[in-house]
Amino acid sequence: MNQDLPQAVLFDWDGTLIDSGDILLQCWHLVTTEVLGAPFPITETDRRKFLSMRGSDSFPLLSDDPAVVARLDSGFTDAYLELASIHVRPHATSHTLLRALRSQGIPVGLVTSKTQQRLNCDLDVCHMNGLFDVIVTGDDVATAKPDPEGVNAALASLGASAEASWMVGDGPVDVRAGQAGGLRTAGVSHGLHSAEEILSANPDVLVSDLGELAAVWGLGLSQTSDNS
Repeated sequence: MNQDLPQAVLFDWDGTLIDSGDILLQCWHLVTTEVLGAPFPITETDRRKFLSMRGSDSFPLLSDDPAVVARLDSGFTDAYLELASIHVRPHATSHTLLRALRSQGIPVGLVTSKTQQRLNCDLDVCHMNGLFDVIVTGDDVATAKPDPEGVNAALASLGASAEASWMVGDGPVDVRAGQAGGLRTAGVSHGLHSAEEILSANPDVLVSDLGELAAVWGLGLSQTSDNS
């Protein structure tokens, strides 16, 4: 194996491997309008903040009433499952990069704040089942990113050392989670966050497309379609 290649690579999901910003915002607006009477989030600051959080962490910030929080949670999930097949798509080169890593014997993990139910829906829609050696969802951890709990759990499952592994994500929380776990970090600016936001967390590498990471790692990519 090329010595420049990672021992393992962990990826964030939303915004990093799939294009889901539109559906996340649409579901937020649908459920908050239905339950709270007005769409939220509206400002760009709130959008970036809330779309990167777990529902279990974000919905309680909107109401102190457990019944209201439960309605927000269930309504969001219902809307997401209904709309995912229309709006969710893999980013260009997501499939090819994952397959290229696996072809080199490099284990691939997924560390996401998303619930298992919605992730399963995405995996089916994007034809990405079976591409990950370990998956850690928001349901599996007590504390979401930037806490490194999910990163540490994934690395432990893979038996990989942090120093020789990478965390790849589209937001500052992904970079900070990787850093807290002792990994090298790569930010991808084609997702939910701008390059400036990602750079604020000081990643080791910032790229505009996942395919650029292949060059960083000296990894060749095939031309396999990401819609296959």
